[in-house]
Amino acid sequence: MTIIGSKSPGNFCILLLTCLLLSCSTSEKKVEGVVINENIEWSSTWIVNTNDTTLPKVLLIGDSHAERYYGVVAKKLGENVSCSKFTTSKSLGDPVLIKQLESVLMLGDFDIISFNNGLHGEDYTLEDYAKFTPIAYELLKKNAKISVIWVNSTAIRETENINTFALRNQQIIERNNFIKEFTEANQITLIDFYSATANNLLYYETDGVHFNEAGVEMEAELITKKIKELIER
Repeated sequence: MTIIGSKSPGNFCILLLTCLLLSCSTSEKKVEGVVINENIEWSSTWIVNTNDTTLPKVLLIGDSHAERYYGVVAKKLGENVSCSKFTTSKSLGDPVLIKQLESVLMLGDFDIISFNNGLHGEDYTLEDYAKFTPIAYELLKKNAKISVIWVNSTAIRETENINTFALRNQQIIERNNFIKEFTEANQITLIDFYSATANNLLYYETDGVHFNEAGVEMEAELITKKIKELIER
């Protein structure tokens, strides 16, 4: 399945990408934006084997989905890979996220960083989200010795009626379409969670957002497979 087309004009993403690619050429960026807090804000950092210099180091960054699949990915990678996580409710578009990333990435060096962000920050426009994408990428690229993996967002379905996509799913589609073009333009590895899971109701919990054990297993398998490929390469 392919991601459904955005309602925005096709030239919009192209224009954004042109501007953002130009902005990527500078490593020093002044982060400007409006902080729009959700009713509950949270974050969790878990960095393992910080003093070990022998094992490959992986960092999973994301939201509550990443919080759930982190343990499964770490187990699948096994003891020969140090797998850490940073999860947060902050979204691209929020300058706080960039500050959080800067702080976490100071804790150590990583070989592979997986980045999954897009379900939170409903009040940020596509322009806000797009503006912060290259800033985040520059940080990730600078701190990933082998590769950055970008993971797009899963679909949102109606609470207690998962047979129907929620109205806000259009925003997820638009963000995913932008990320697809951004990763292609920058030759970034992309894992398409949306296509792999959007139409499988057996993956969803009744809130229409989070995944059950089967859905988490699918996410973890996709990420683990790509990480192993990159490490072995």
